Parts: sequence; structure tokens; C-alpha cells
Amino acid sequence: MKRILVAALVAGLVFSCAEKTVRKEEVLTKGIQLYQKGEYDDAKELLKKAIFKAPNMTTTDIMKARYYLANIYYKQENYVDAIVEFEEFLSLFPTAPQVPEVLYKLADAYLKISPSPDRDLTYVRKALEKAEELIDNYPDSPYVEKAREIVKKVRKIESIHILEIAQLYENLGKYYSASVYYNLAFDEYPDQIEKDYVIFKIAYNLANTGKQYTDKIQEYREKIKKLEKEIKEEKDLDKKNVLLNRKKLLEDQLNKLLDRISDGKKRAVTILKHGIENYPDSRYKKEMEKLLKKLEKEG
Repeated sequence: MKRILVAALVAGLVFSCAEKTVRKEEVLTKGIQLYQKGEYDDAKELLKKAIFKAPNMTTTDIMKARYYLANIYYKQENYVDAIVEFEEFLSLFPTAPQVPEVLYKLADAYLKISPSPDRDLTYVRKALEKAEELIDNYPDSPYVEKAREIVKKVRKIESIHILEIAQLYENLGKYYSASVYYNLAFDEYPDQIEKDYVIFKIAYNLANTGKQYTDKIQEYREKIKKLEKEIKEEKDLDKKNVLLNRKKLLEDQLNKLLDRISDGKKRAVTILKHGIENYPDSRYKKEMEKLLKKLEKEG
């Protein structure tokens, strides 16, 4: 009786193991067929089995399975999983014929999951990285034009991001800082911005630089005045030299701010003249003329 039970258990185990054996043809071939029919959910499960459970999968078989699985995620707009699979594909098969297509879809997927321009640009820059890799390394690929469109979109997002930082500084009364970012947008993204608007903003913020430093200038002047009194009263030569050095440092900082304000106004005048001359139909022309007149009057 015991022998019969043991034999039955062994037979059951053998049958169970046989049931769990996954045949490559049943999962990979059928998975690809279902993919081609658009039956993505069923295809996805079969392709996963092919990758992780089917024995005797060749490198080419695994490449196909991962390629189709990544594409299912991409087509289903599950971009996070698509990114994971496409990145794995590139890591495992860097010379595969599908690489240009994968690079494009990776760039597109990164762009799709990127937040709005006022937030972190990590994914946007990953999109740019993949698009540029495709353009640089596969110039004859049919995906190059699509990659260039992604580059344009990324640059537009980056320009918006820079302008929003500039506007934030302007709103906070940090006019010089704002002018730096407006200038960056003008220099780095000339094809993505409204040039006459940015020119006016650069000039406006440079002209108002003094407002940013009003409190700091007053603070430096008060400290210098206090030090002058201490220097006058100090009898010890070494201590007096320390005070003199401190006064010199404060004067240097004060003069740096005053020069920045003065240079800012001069630059604003030059920029406004350029803007009025080169953008005669600008809707900001009257504002530019008004600001220019004010600055010239101040001298």
C-alpha cells in the first residue's frame, strides 16, 4: 500500500512539473501573434513567460520578447514601465537593429511623464539626451525627424522654465537676478521665445536693479559709518588696522553694488534702443520708449 502511495506521489510530482514546463513556441510565437493582432494584455503575459520561464530561449528570442513587451507598455501609455523595458533593452542589446526606434520611444516616453515646466526637468533632459543620441548616432534613421521634434519640444519647455524663474525673481523684487535669467533665455533659446518681450524684460529689470539692493546698500553704509567712528576712537594700532580692513571690505561690496546698478541702467538704455529700432511693431514699444525716456532723464 505504501509503495502504491509513493508511486502515486511521484507520478503526481512528475505530472505537476510537466505541467509547469513552458514551451518557447507556445509563449513567444503566440505572444508576438497576439501583439500583432492588438491583443496586448494577453500578449504581455505570454511574453513575460517567454522571458522569465521558457527554457532554451536564444539571445535573439529574448531580444524579440523584450522589444515587443516594451512596445506593449508604450502603446498602452504605461510610460514608466515602457521606460524600464526600453532602457533594459538598450543595456542588453546595444547593437540591435531596433535601437533607433527604441531611442525615439524612450525620448517620447520620458517627455510624456515629465511634469509641467515650473517643476523638475530631470525627465525632460533625459528625453533630450535620448533624442540627441539618436540624431548623432543614427542620422539616416527614419526616426531622426521625430527626434528633432522632441528636441524642439524640450527646448520650448526649458525656455518656459527659465522665463518662469525670471518672472519669479521679478515678482520677489530680485530684479538683477531676474535680468540674468531673462538674458539666459534670450541667449540660449532665441527660437523659442518672444524676443521683443524678453528684450523689454531684460531692460526693465536692469533699470530697476537699484530697488533690489536698497536695503543692502543702506546696511553697508550704516556699518561703514559705525566703523569710521570706531576707527577714530581706537588707540591700539593693530585693532585699528583690523577695523580699517573691515571697512575696506564693506566699501568694496558697496561699490560693487553701486557699479552694478549704474552699469545696469546703461545696459538697459542700450537694450531699449535696440528693441525700439529692431521691433518697431512690437506691442511693448510704448513701454520701451517710456522706460528709455525715464532713464535718459535720470542721466
